[in-house]
Amino acid sequence: MSLNMTQKGPDNKKKLVGLIGRPVKHSVSSDVHNAAFNYLNLEYFYIAFEVKEDALRSAVIGLKALEATGFNVTIPYKQKVVKFLDKLVDDARTIKAVNTVVIKKGKMIGYNTDVPGVINALIPYKDMLSGCDALILGAGGGASAAALALAKLGCNRITFVSRTPSKARRLADFFKQRIKISTDSLGLSASNLSNIAKPYGIIINATPVGMWPNSDSSLLRREHIRSGSIVMDMVYNPIETVLLKEARLAGAFCVSGLDMLVFQAAESFRLWTSLEPPIEVMKRAAIEALGRFS
Repeated sequence: MSLNMTQKGPDNKKKLVGLIGRPVKHSVSSDVHNAAFNYLNLEYFYIAFEVKEDALRSAVIGLKALEATGFNVTIPYKQKVVKFLDKLVDDARTIKAVNTVVIKKGKMIGYNTDVPGVINALIPYKDMLSGCDALILGAGGGASAAALALAKLGCNRITFVSRTPSKARRLADFFKQRIKISTDSLGLSASNLSNIAKPYGIIINATPVGMWPNSDSSLLRREHIRSGSIVMDMVYNPIETVLLKEARLAGAFCVSGLDMLVFQAAESFRLWTSLEPPIEVMKRAAIEALGRFS
């Protein structure tokens, strides 16, 4: 997706927004947002920055110093970035995880647009989710957003699974106390997943397993997935991950991370510009950009 860098604003410069994370080579957020900015003839440009963990504070302060309008946050910094911000609002305040920052009048305000991103991606299955039990693979910022979204959609119980059992326990306890939903936690291993995954009405992968360039990986296979259940993968590169292929073969309803990507990007766009995003333009840009990786 080409970016017209000759377009200038009244102050003779474009407005900067971006992404910080590690890795970001798989990301197509620049393509998605720049397509939207160009389509609406807006004077913004979006850049993805790969940031080492020991440079996170410097990156956040640097974006403020550059007078950026805001930025997105991805793996593994959605929780770690919180301590560098001035304020959390809405869902970010509830779950203490941020994926979108707005810089306004010198203050950095943290939001979580992943939550509405998950909700909008799952809206077609809302009736199926009411009262069902959910399994979330992962215990980071993405898992927190998925859990809050599922709670809002009416899920009855959420189980978190992580390679670090203590992280899963902490997240389960956090949600039990903050939003009064029934939770549980497990350590992640091939044996326990194969034994426990099948009864769940929805499974969400909130880990990077299966993400490009390691696209041949999956935490679950078709025999572990119940026919008629819902499987969502937050990984969007590739669009159909191995997990989703296995889920489809198991007879499950599949939700691609591409849908969540576009919906959360649309919410970020609204926060930065106060305008309605061209969602179809953003989705086409994402699909086109993902073609580079195939």
